[in-house]
Amino acid sequence: MAKTKAQWYEKLKGWLPTWWFEKIQNQEAVLRGMAAILERLELSLDEHYDETFILKAYGPYLDEHGGERNTPRNAYELDPSYANRIRNIVNTTNCPAIKAAVDALLEVGTSIIREDFEGSPFFDREYFFSRGDIMVETIINTFSIIVDRQVHAPYSFYSRENFCDREDFIGRNESSLELFQLIIDLVNRNKAFGTLYRVIERVE
Repeated sequence: MAKTKAQWYEKLKGWLPTWWFEKIQNQEAVLRGMAAILERLELSLDEHYDETFILKAYGPYLDEHGGERNTPRNAYELDPSYANRIRNIVNTTNCPAIKAAVDALLEVGTSIIREDFEGSPFFDREYFFSRGDIMVETIINTFSIIVDRQVHAPYSFYSRENFCDREDFIGRNESSLELFQLIIDLVNRNKAFGTLYRVIERVE
């Protein structure tokens, strides 16, 4: 706990010989001035120490904590909610976390993540080549994100009872490039440095 001006004054007096106070004159004023400076300095140091703790930091100091954890403040977010969000750090770089994040973006199906060190399919009694196997060149520290073709089944079909208008339309024929850009941006933010990856869309 920071000492008060009076406490600093008594401490400073203890560092000086008694004869120094036989003739007061300016001695007491000088010591009290030094005590006031030391009081403010110690308070400032205590505040900076508190700023090293997430729940005690505020404003730009809290933003620094968020920056270290790759968790920027949301627009108009207040310190208490931001501090709690920074505290709840989770591992976003492992494959299960990346898969969950990618799956949340997908319009069709869920993703599969295969790391290159897991090896490629080979001929044996338990593993056979099929349309579900994807053969890629093995690269160290690389993983593949495999997603289904991101095209919805048609919303409607041409018939005498169902026709095209602004409220009833047919699904698109190609996957959204914007969706894959979102996936790339997401993975780039969360993957570990030095790790490579591929995004592969199944054609069937």
